[in-house]
Amino acid sequence: MSVQGDHVTSRPSPEDRDDRGLWQVALGAVLAVLAPLAGFLGGSMQGSSGTAVDVDPLLAWLIGGLAVGGIGVVIACLGGLRWHRSNRHRQLSQ
Repeated sequence: MSVQGDHVTSRPSPEDRDDRGLWQVALGAVLAVLAPLAGFLGGSMQGSSGTAVDVDPLLAWLIGGLAVGGIGVVIACLGGLRWHRSNRHRQLSQ
């Protein structure tokens, strides 16, 4: 609820929103879960090279998926911090 002039509106104002960072948490969590699985799937589809000298495609895809998943964890953590700070700031200002 926000006050505009002399009347009160039922629409929440942007200052009343407390979901800042929530989308970052959701996107980061989905990325952190699905990226290693996609890396394993991509490596399984690529197959093995059959030689011990070359880097196995399964390993390369899985490491790539884990790296992207790690980026997803960082995004989720930063979004969680942003969400916590916005809610804490809102609670302190009331």
